Amino acid sequence: MRRIGLAGLWPVLFFAAGPIQGSGAPPIVTEAEFLSVLDDSHPAVAESSEALALARSRIVAAATRENPVLGVEREDPSGPAEQTDWTLSWQLPGADRRPEIAALEEAAGAEAARLSQQLLELRQEMREIYAGWAFAQARHDRLAAQAERVEAMAAREHLRAERGEASGLEARRLDLAGGGLRARVALAAADAERARARASAWSATLPPDARPMVPPLPAVPEPAASHPLVRAAERDLAAAELQGRAAGRFVRSPEVSVGWQREDTGLESTDGLLLGVAWSVPVFARNRAEKAASETRVASARARLETVQREVESMRAGARASFEQLGEALAVAEAATGGNRRMLDGAEAAFRHGETSLTDLLEIHRSVAESELTVLDLHEAALAAHRELARVAGSDSPDNDLSHLSPQENLP
Repeated sequence: MRRIGLAGLWPVLFFAAGPIQGSGAPPIVTEAEFLSVLDDSHPAVAESSEALALARSRIVAAATRENPVLGVEREDPSGPAEQTDWTLSWQLPGADRRPEIAALEEAAGAEAARLSQQLLELRQEMREIYAGWAFAQARHDRLAAQAERVEAMAAREHLRAERGEASGLEARRLDLAGGGLRARVALAAADAERARARASAWSATLPPDARPMVPPLPAVPEPAASHPLVRAAERDLAAAELQGRAAGRFVRSPEVSVGWQREDTGLESTDGLLLGVAWSVPVFARNRAEKAASETRVASARARLETVQREVESMRAGARASFEQLGEALAVAEAATGGNRRMLDGAEAAFRHGETSLTDLLEIHRSVAESELTVLDLHEAALAAHRELARVAGSDSPDNDLSHLSPQENLP
């Protein structure tokens, strides 16, 4: 893919960025600064972490042994003899405990992998919000600059008409053109304000007078060695297989008890140790339903893994081709608009010297504006294609590191 040039967008970027920062200049917020608020304390990240936290809590619950049960029984307290039993019973851990815990650990690993993908998608969503704000502001600034230029020409023509050097018809036509442009500027300003409000919802520290910059086109992101969704599907399959092993162990562990018994007849008392065991005999219930369900889960998880692998590979190829095509088209469009300012200056000079008509001049203005707005459209579409490529690649560009947000997938 060719390197994307910015020659044709220098005028647009100038208008989008505004004046050089200094005394009284509005602060410029770059895309990197806007994305820097996406950390562990961001509400969107905290909300996305719920599923992983619940999966880890299930591991703790499964690894926790049953509490012992303390009991006291007293027989015939008003009769000639009474008996008191103190017992302590405990359900021993079952043979299915270890594969069940291992299955839950794999399930938590799958949730961690899915969270990695969710965090990547949150970042792409923030990039989309910033781009929407930046391009809305850039379109507004481009149209405002054209309106100011047309209004300046109208003012010159009004001055010429007052001096008797022109009929005033050209000035009125320029007034109409300027009015139409001002209407478009107002619409663009409304779009920019809506985009700013959406950006403010994601960044609480965004200054109220901040201005965005049109982001440059990033490099093609390198695909992750293993896509998070593929890792999640692999660990879902491992969890299903371990659940099947746990379901195959239908012999339950016994419940053991120990205690002390006292018999009191009024004349003498007798004390003795109590020992007991209770064991469920697997005559009828042998986990047949659970084993059948686990076989279905394993088959479904294996099919899901194959589906995810195919989708990731095909979508990577399509997203990369789309991004490269739009990048090439943007480079061509930028090169074509490189001489727009000189063409406008020459056309206005020719009109002032009577070498061209006002109709031709307004058509040149319209063509220049539409070509530069088209460049913005192409740039916005190319950035959208890059965001989609990052999603299906499972990684962002090298300068957008997500390691500070990625959860640990290798659970103890």
